[in-house]
Amino acid sequence: MNPLHLGGFGVEIQASNPKPHAELMITNGRRSESLPERYLFLPRKIVYDSIILENCTGHVSLSALRWLSKHNIPIFFLNFDGSTISSILPPTPVKADLRAAQFQAANDPEKKFRIAHALVEAKIARSIQVLDWLAQRYDIQREVQVTNGEAVKLGEASTVNQLRTVEGRTALRYWEAFRKTLPESLHFEGRMTTSHNNNASDPFNAALNYGYGYLKIMCRTAINSVGLEPAVGFLHELSSTQTAESLVYDLEEPFRWLIDLCVIQAFETGSLGLADFAFTKDNYEYRIEWEGKTRLRQLLTETFNSRVRYGGQVLKWDTVIEQKTLELSRYLTGKAPTLDFNEPAPTLERQDNREVRENILALTQSEARQRGIGKSTLHYLHKNAHERSSFRLYEPVRRKLLGG
Repeated sequence: MNPLHLGGFGVEIQASNPKPHAELMITNGRRSESLPERYLFLPRKIVYDSIILENCTGHVSLSALRWLSKHNIPIFFLNFDGSTISSILPPTPVKADLRAAQFQAANDPEKKFRIAHALVEAKIARSIQVLDWLAQRYDIQREVQVTNGEAVKLGEASTVNQLRTVEGRTALRYWEAFRKTLPESLHFEGRMTTSHNNNASDPFNAALNYGYGYLKIMCRTAINSVGLEPAVGFLHELSSTQTAESLVYDLEEPFRWLIDLCVIQAFETGSLGLADFAFTKDNYEYRIEWEGKTRLRQLLTETFNSRVRYGGQVLKWDTVIEQKTLELSRYLTGKAPTLDFNEPAPTLERQDNREVRENILALTQSEARQRGIGKSTLHYLHKNAHERSSFRLYEPVRRKLLGG
């Protein structure tokens, strides 16, 4: 994931005449008295894989659209909350057999159920894994048990509607566990399903919505590159009340955990705080201030670019989304006998778990000196262990703590 994010007043994207350079020329928007950023790219030399325009004014020339299309670079227009207003995507591969197979599967109850089951199974597995990660730091064992109790009912589901019920009840318990880990000052009560969670009434939901907007971009791009029809899903039905294509919603489900983990880490580390949010004037909806969005976008980029081993390779998570979309297409056309969204599974461990914090707080100056931990280091260890914010241990210090 390497998007070029543009915003503010006076954004310009244009391409020069093919003679002599055929350059793509981009000017970022202005938000202060400082000079706007400018970019020049020669053909086949652009380092970004997408362009995201958020809450900005300006213009994009027809020659620039042609330049970007030839380089397979999509453009996404986002609202302030991260939701997609519109998009301009590269040409979709023409695969009539794939589209036909997708339509047939959507009308085949048995195959539709198998695909929906694979999506929900993966989402629930990752949700439980995220809660186990949270339980290393917070006292939510009861909430984890209740969530697991809802999750096991997946084995009893025999229809897509029943899958949705299990997924919804598991998600309700999942967010109840999150609520217990978050400071009361965030006023997080959970995720509201009746309004598709678009109207954020608290900072945590506002950050989640913004992150899910970026996840949607990843999924929509992958669907387009493979040649699937984004409007035809398997878990989510076609509905006049939904604002995104059904298959995009489907593909988001196994990867929502990436956003959940990223956002809670943003609040734990102090990358996001109450000062980064404000109410809109018209409907009192929470929005993230620009500086906070910049930090959150950096964390989202790092999250999607983090790596996992899969199929004998080490892949970034945005590449995994593309790979899983391709695997879905192969399953639809009969080129793959099974479908599994559960792999690859991440390794989620945290260094600031409760046991580590308790050991640090119990460590005396004499014991620390015997382990080779200096007085100033011990002071900061005690300080970090007392605070709510998460922290990381340098490997040499970690070895000394564990070796004692």
